[in-house]
Amino acid sequence: MSGQKSLEANPAMTRAINSDMNRFFHRGPAILCLVLAICSVAILINDLWPFLQNGAGMNVLFHPDETDFDQILFHFSTLPRIAMAFICGAGLALAGAAIQTVLRNPLASPTTLGVGAGVEFALTVFLLLAPAALAPFKEAAALAGGMIALGAVYLIASRRANATLWLILAGMIINLMLQSGTQIFLLFNEQYLQSVFMWGAGDLAQNGWDSTQFVLPRLLVGVAVVLLLSRPLDLLALGDDTASSLGARVTILRLLILGFAVFITASVISAAGLIGFIGLAVPASLRIAGLTRSRDLMIYSLLTGGFALLCIDFLVRQMNGLGGDIVPTGAATALIGAPFIILILRKARIMPGQQSEDHHPDQQIVSKNVLSLVLVLGLVTGLGLSLFVSFNGHDFVFLTGGESFHDIVLQRSERTFAAIICGAALAVSGTLIQRVGRNPLASPEITGVSSATALAMIIALVFFGFGQRAELMFVGAVGGIISLIVLLLLCRKFTHAPHYLLLNGLALTAILGAIVRIALTRSGTQTSMLISWLAGTTYFTSMDEVLIVAGVTVALLIVVITVRRPLELASFGNDQATSLGLGISGFQFFIMLLAAILAASATLLVGPLSFVGLMAPHLARIAGYRLAGGHLLGAVLIGANVMMVAEWMARNLLYPQQLPTGLIAALIGTAYFLFLAIRKR
Repeated sequence: MSGQKSLEANPAMTRAINSDMNRFFHRGPAILCLVLAICSVAILINDLWPFLQNGAGMNVLFHPDETDFDQILFHFSTLPRIAMAFICGAGLALAGAAIQTVLRNPLASPTTLGVGAGVEFALTVFLLLAPAALAPFKEAAALAGGMIALGAVYLIASRRANATLWLILAGMIINLMLQSGTQIFLLFNEQYLQSVFMWGAGDLAQNGWDSTQFVLPRLLVGVAVVLLLSRPLDLLALGDDTASSLGARVTILRLLILGFAVFITASVISAAGLIGFIGLAVPASLRIAGLTRSRDLMIYSLLTGGFALLCIDFLVRQMNGLGGDIVPTGAATALIGAPFIILILRKARIMPGQQSEDHHPDQQIVSKNVLSLVLVLGLVTGLGLSLFVSFNGHDFVFLTGGESFHDIVLQRSERTFAAIICGAALAVSGTLIQRVGRNPLASPEITGVSSATALAMIIALVFFGFGQRAELMFVGAVGGIISLIVLLLLCRKFTHAPHYLLLNGLALTAILGAIVRIALTRSGTQTSMLISWLAGTTYFTSMDEVLIVAGVTVALLIVVITVRRPLELASFGNDQATSLGLGISGFQFFIMLLAAILAASATLLVGPLSFVGLMAPHLARIAGYRLAGGHLLGAVLIGANVMMVAEWMARNLLYPQQLPTGLIAALIGTAYFLFLAIRKR
């Protein structure tokens, strides 16, 4: 009563308390969190119901009957899985909220900024190579991997005019480089392939309480630190200059908060694998719903993320029960969460309308004529070296003759010409997408075309038994075309901001990649072969297939060169092209159709290669190939040379073991873009 009288006597205090309560209980976020909480309670009751009916509810929770298999299964498998789902979701959402606030970027998260890939790479290397005596240092290795990846992304993107775009691009580059490295280690340790693959896809299945007891105290430490730093987070959200003027030590605070966000992420991934997009979708959705104060955002993210992942994992468990196959929770989460990138892009106008800075003439790094001569000579010389010179780990070996001379040359020529043709096809495809989309950072690999092509082929092969190359090529082309149509529809209202094409393409790639993960878990004995193919290998090619893809590539290249003038007009923009008499919509669809067919042809031959369709036209443009015809031919020469070098390195770098050509091409591409990013700083 005395407390009530005190409040009545002090209306200012009452108003302050009510104001704080109103700020905390935002209607939209509170409703979302409450709905997910109710669903979570319903899930727990549903799982407990068989035991509640026979009066064993309390026993199964705390003291299961050791003679009852159902009670043992629930107490040591289902119940810890529910707990882990909540803990992992809460931790990743909290880490994502902290990273987004510190970097003032609604698209930042442990997934998009390379933290997850860094932790996964470090743990994969540690699990495969480290001796058992170093097992206690596993978490330290995971933390180091995440911090190094985030540091690399931050260094690339810092002090940029468009930090939002560059953070995502840098994250994409680091993600691809680390994922390529992870795949290399997996392919050389096939005995661990299936288990590590499932772990990397995010697996919440439990066989005891050990993982929960491992993650929970670390999450509590991270939560305590982040909540204690909620007021400094509010200052950092105002900008570095404002925060510094108010007395905040910006650099120390940023490193401290990011360090604990990575610590939480590393703890979760080391216990449950890579679970994507919870750290992006949950805090971004809460921001869209109206949350602005850091403390409120952290608390709501913690609760909403935990309840959301618990609900998603329940759906995964039901699908596993019906289908009898394992669906990774991490892949299912990415499938559900990746569309939030598209939603965020449509809700938050974060991208500028101008073209990329790469169009400036001062970006030219080599003479066009010199480059053309070098590329032609390199292609001819490299072809001879690839066919007749190898490296045995110590010395270069020249193929001179012998009984097996013909067979060796035939095998090498199949793989070399396959790489050259695919490099040319992807270069043409990337050039078309970049010019029509007016985006120098677009390509078949990161606009979803290659992922859609690969997914369509995997589904046709695994689920429908298609085995003929012609059938797979047709199905893959259809998948690529559908992906491009969806992407163009998503970006139709944002033609003034070409980089929306890139970011929406990244979202589609993430969605399709999640479906690929799920499809691979159902491929049984074909998993190893499909993973090798997805890494981009020339090992399965034949000369007949090479000639078919070469014919398609040459024919479509001739068609494209004949329409180079309309293609030049299309690169000016929709309004200018229409005013000059070009039916832009129909022409765009026609060009994108050709790009999809080329990407599908290359994907069929050697798998979904990464960065070739982006790097070749990009390098051709900054080398001086500006007009459409020259741009196409320059990109073809660059793409063919890059793939030829990648194929030779894949065969000889770790002789007698052989690497996938696509992984080497990805490493070359990421090294190039890292150099380009550092050069533009």
